Amino acid sequence: MKMYMPLVASEDGIVQLIKQPGVSLEPGDILGILTLDDPARVKHAKPFEGLLPSLGTPSVVGSKPHQRLTYTLSVLNDILDGFDNQSILAVTFKELIAVLRDPELPYSETNSVLASLSGRISAKVEESIRSAMDAAKAKASGHEFPAGRIKKVLEHHIGQEVHVADRSRTRAQLAPLLEIADRYSGGTKGHKVEVLASLLGRYEATESLFGGSIEARVLALREQYKNDLDQAISLVLSHIKVQSKVKLVLTILDFIKTSSLNVSNTDSRLYKVLQNLAALEAK
Repeated sequence: MKMYMPLVASEDGIVQLIKQPGVSLEPGDILGILTLDDPARVKHAKPFEGLLPSLGTPSVVGSKPHQRLTYTLSVLNDILDGFDNQSILAVTFKELIAVLRDPELPYSETNSVLASLSGRISAKVEESIRSAMDAAKAKASGHEFPAGRIKKVLEHHIGQEVHVADRSRTRAQLAPLLEIADRYSGGTKGHKVEVLASLLGRYEATESLFGGSIEARVLALREQYKNDLDQAISLVLSHIKVQSKVKLVLTILDFIKTSSLNVSNTDSRLYKVLQNLAALEAK
């Protein structure tokens, strides 16, 4: 049984068949050419001469404090890893300091984690944490994040309300909340110090691997990371961009110098990182 499918052209012209009747066809085959009686009827494609709209960042950045913190840290950490983001360094660091000073930051982080764990953790624990945060916000003197209270709730639940056999699993499940409570144990100011120290520490950790002959250091890294050469390459590429990274380090140090941050506490991470940076400069 043969089937015929008519082909309809919107304009008059002469058809020159290329395929012969009865032959097999493949997708995309040209069956024939239509020569129009009036070639002026052909509509030609024109090159686009306008401007494309601004596409923004490659990912959507939320406006909540913890989302802004994640974004700004990702940009600054990329700089410390050797990627060139110098054009937005100053504005990103300014945004980082603003969000670190935002008293809503720890509440935003905790609410985000609670939303992801809701229904999978004890309803009593979730309610206790939310009540502690609501009570802290209700205080007339401000709403310093109740990190200590939240940690007590979590530790009591793990140690007293959970069966011994389930404690490891429960602690792992509640680990994000425990981590937030630990980070804000010194308040938002203490958390700010830790974040700045971590950025400086990231620079120091890489640059402490270099010194003297670059060829010798590359060979040493290749041997050290022989099972993960991508890591060795990342470290070398980061070091090559050290001049760009130094701009961020100096920006952080200038902020520390002009702020009221305590850098004399010998037990603080910031003090230790600054000492390591000083030793690094002496090499």
